[in-house]
Amino acid sequence: MNPKHFLIVFFLWSVSLDAGCSTVGVQEHAKAKFDKIDTVTVISTGVDNLGLQGELEYILLSRGYDVVSQEVASQKAKLDVDVDYSNNKVKGGAEVYKATEVKSVYVLSFAYSSRFDGQFREEKINKLYGSLIDLRTGKIVKSLKIERSIWALKGNTAFLEALVDQMQ
Repeated sequence: MNPKHFLIVFFLWSVSLDAGCSTVGVQEHAKAKFDKIDTVTVISTGVDNLGLQGELEYILLSRGYDVVSQEVASQKAKLDVDVDYSNNKVKGGAEVYKATEVKSVYVLSFAYSSRFDGQFREEKINKLYGSLIDLRTGKIVKSLKIERSIWALKGNTAFLEALVDQMQ
C-alpha cells in the first residue's frame, strides 16, 4: 500500500473513532425533574486549569438556562454592623451564605482530568464527571460524564456543548 494511502486511511479511521470511542452522557434520576428556567450555579470541585466552569456557564446561557455565577452564590453576605465612636466599640455581626442558601435552585458541580494533546498542542479533557443537584431536596437530578477517546479530534467546547444538549 502506498504510504500516502495508508496515512489517508489511518486519518479517516481515526476521525471515525472520534465519535465512536468517546462517551458523552447524561443519566437522569427517575423521579426528579430539572427545568431549565430554574436557576443553576456551576461549580468546579477541583482545580479548573482549562476554564471549563466559565465555558459551561457560557454554553448554558446560550442554550437558555438561568445561570447564577459562583462568585455571587459564594460571596453573598449580610453585614449588620453598628459602630459606636464614643466607646470605640463595634456591635453587630456578619453572615456568609453558601451556594445552598442563595437563590440558585440547582448546582452543577464537576471535576475533570485532562491530558496534553501533542498533535494539536493543547490541553484536552480526558474525563469529566459531574452532578446536577437539586438544592431543595439534595437529590442528584442528573449525572454527567465525558470520557474522551485518545483518538478524539474534537475540542473541549464541542464535548461540553454535547453534554449540555443532552441535559435538556
